[in-house]
Amino acid sequence: MTLQQIRYLCAVVRAKLNMSRAAVALGASQPAVSQQIKALEEALGVPIFVRGRNRLVGLTPKGETIVAAAQNVLADVVEMERAAERTPSTAIPQLRIVSTHPQARYTLPHTIHQFQLRCPGVGVHVTHRYEEKFWQLVQNGQADIAVTTDPHGAPSSLLTLPCYPMKRSLIARRGHPLLQKRTLTLEDIAQHALVGYDERSNGHRRLMRAFAAAGLAPRIAVNGADEDVIKACVEEGLGVAILASIVYHPKRDVRLGSVDVTALLEPSVTSVIIRRKEARVAHIQQFIECFAPKWTREALREVADE
Repeated sequence: MTLQQIRYLCAVVRAKLNMSRAAVALGASQPAVSQQIKALEEALGVPIFVRGRNRLVGLTPKGETIVAAAQNVLADVVEMERAAERTPSTAIPQLRIVSTHPQARYTLPHTIHQFQLRCPGVGVHVTHRYEEKFWQLVQNGQADIAVTTDPHGAPSSLLTLPCYPMKRSLIARRGHPLLQKRTLTLEDIAQHALVGYDERSNGHRRLMRAFAAAGLAPRIAVNGADEDVIKACVEEGLGVAILASIVYHPKRDVRLGSVDVTALLEPSVTSVIIRRKEARVAHIQQFIECFAPKWTREALREVADE
């Protein structure tokens, strides 16, 4: 028996035994709710609901007693959470985030602003590095949250939350002939000098794999330490670049143009990684929801309890 199962049971009762409505309220799928209810009945060894054809029609006598007890348990849990929020702390909570430069520079400032409106008493520290095994920093306690496109190898003690696909764009000076093409290929791009990522980065390796798979050897004119340096080199006409789309904004990068080339490179997904046991920490939940609204508190709890 788990707390998640108790939450689901109470949600189904609140939804007047409508499993679909309960799933919407929980931010879960209907099959997931049904599965958890059945698992609870199996753990208790008794049926809680009277079932009709494809729906729940009532509570069994023992089910009524179980639901009453479950509601009491849930009320106690809510009171515990409120008591924890009311308890004064001498130390200011800190949220330590490690991410790549594009996320730290172009995405996280807005997320942090939204987060601090919700949790004004929490300090935030952001470290950005070359893309590496950020999950190791979370695992050993050096960071609370990792924002990364490389979660591979993360152990089950960590929770990996896919947030959104990472799109890629060709960046070039306005008027560049590549920006005029209706359909870009790697062959087209390889005919021009490239401004690339530092050779130690995943961005560089990802780009080289794509060209190698097409049998091409691009000419790298300059390697930049980060996206801002790369864009500055592109502005000076030193070459074109393939970068994460989030680093380009037409109102800010007035001398540059952009074309989506996501389909030309291997796909990647931006994910958030945390320690599984911290999925219920209030300020971590709030930050994740600010970064990726689909990860509500209920959705986060559901995957944490799997």
